[in-house]
Amino acid sequence: MSVSDKINKLVLPLATKIGNQRHLVAIRDAFVDITPIIMVNSVFILLNSLVFSNPTVLKTFPYAAKLMDMGTMVNSGTLGFMTIFVTFVIGYRLLNSYIADGRIGSKDISPIHAGILSVATALIMFPLNNQAVVSGTAKTVTVGGVYTQALTSSGGMFVGIIAALLSTELLLVFYKAKKLRIKMPDGVPPAVAQSFNSLIPESLVVIVFAVVSFTYVQIFHQSFTDLVQAIISKPLQVAMQSWIGLFVIQFATQFLWFFGLHGQNIVASVTSPPMLAAIQQNMTAFAAHKVVPNIVTNPWIGMYTLFGGTGAILPFLIAIFIASKRKDYRDVAKLGLLPSFFNVSEPIMFGMPVVMNPYFVIPFIFVPLINLAIAYPLTALGLVAKSVVIPAWTIPPILTTWITTAGDIPATILSLLLFIMDIFLYLPFVMASNKGMKAVAEE
Repeated sequence: MSVSDKINKLVLPLATKIGNQRHLVAIRDAFVDITPIIMVNSVFILLNSLVFSNPTVLKTFPYAAKLMDMGTMVNSGTLGFMTIFVTFVIGYRLLNSYIADGRIGSKDISPIHAGILSVATALIMFPLNNQAVVSGTAKTVTVGGVYTQALTSSGGMFVGIIAALLSTELLLVFYKAKKLRIKMPDGVPPAVAQSFNSLIPESLVVIVFAVVSFTYVQIFHQSFTDLVQAIISKPLQVAMQSWIGLFVIQFATQFLWFFGLHGQNIVASVTSPPMLAAIQQNMTAFAAHKVVPNIVTNPWIGMYTLFGGTGAILPFLIAIFIASKRKDYRDVAKLGLLPSFFNVSEPIMFGMPVVMNPYFVIPFIFVPLINLAIAYPLTALGLVAKSVVIPAWTIPPILTTWITTAGDIPATILSLLLFIMDIFLYLPFVMASNKGMKAVAEE
C-alpha cells in the first residue's frame, strides 16, 4: 500500500464523517443561505463609500449624501440581523435533517417551529439591559427592552448557534414523549395540529432556557453572551486572525480537497462564524471611514488563492498549455478552461484529475499557502488593502481582488503578480507529469 493510499484510508472516513455530521452541516448551510443578502449589502457599502460620499459626485449631485441613508438601511436589515437569520436557519435545517432521517414525522411537526424556537431561546440568553449611545452625542446610557446590533449582527452569533443546536435537540427530546403532545382531531388543518402538538415541548424548552439564563445572571452578574464571547468568540477570532490559524485553515482545506473532499465545506462550520464577524467589522469600519481592523476573512483568502478555483487552478491550466505533452491533460484543460475562469474547478479537479494525482499534490497544497505567505505580511504592513466587500464567488480572478478591496490598485497588482508566479510554480510539476505519457499510452 502506497503512502497516498495509507493517508487516504486514514483521512477519508474521518473527513466524510465530519462533512456529514448533521449539526456541522446545519451550521455550514445556514451561512450559505444568508450569503445573498450579505452580497447585496456589500454593493450598498461600495455605493456609500465610493459614490454617494465622493466629493466629485456631491458637487454635481448634492442629494447623493441623502442616498447614504439607503445604504445604512440595507446594512441594518441584512448584516444588522445576521445572527437572527443564522439562528433561525440552523434550527430549521437541523430539525429538517431529523425529519429526513425518519427520526420524527413531517406531519407531526414543522421545521419552522424549530427555527422560531431557536431565535426565541437566543433572545432569552441575550442581556436584558444594553449600552447605547445617544444620537448626536458621545453620551452612553443603559437601556432596557432593546437588542443592540452588536448582538443581532455578529456579536451574538455564537450564542445564536448554541441556542439553535440545544433548543432543537431539547425540542426533539420532549417531543418524543407522546404524553406531552396535544392530539387534535383528524379534521384540524395540519398547521394548527402541528402547533398544538409542539405546544408543550416548546414551552418546556423555553422554560429550561429561561430558568438557566436567569440563574446564571443572578449568580455571576453577567449574561450568557458575555460568557460565550469570553471563552469562544474572542479566542476563536484571534486564532483565525493569526498567521498560524490562517495556514492551518488553508492547509486543511487544500489537503481535504486533494482527497476529493470539499475542503471549504468541511472547515466552514468552524471558520464561518469568526470569519463572517471579521468581514462585517471590516465593512462597518470602511463604511464609517475608519481603520479596517481585520486581515483574514474569507474574501481576503479567496482573492489570493481562488485563481480559477481551489488550489489556483487557472494558473495550473496555463502551465498545462505551456508545458504539458499529454493529450489527455490538454484535452481536459480545454474543457475546463471556461468554467475555471469563473472559479468552477470541479471539471479539472475530477476530470484531469487533480484529486489523488501524485504529480500535483505538492503544488496544489502549497501554492495557495505560498500566496498567503506573501500577501499576509504585505497586508499587515498596509502596503495592500484589506477586504471590505463580499463579492460573488464566480467573479473572475484579479477582478475579484479589485472589488473585494473597493478598488485598491496595489492589492490588484499583487493578485496579478501572484497569479503569474503560480504558473511558474506549477510548471516543474507539469513537466514531471510528462513522464507518465508512456504509461498512459500503454494503458
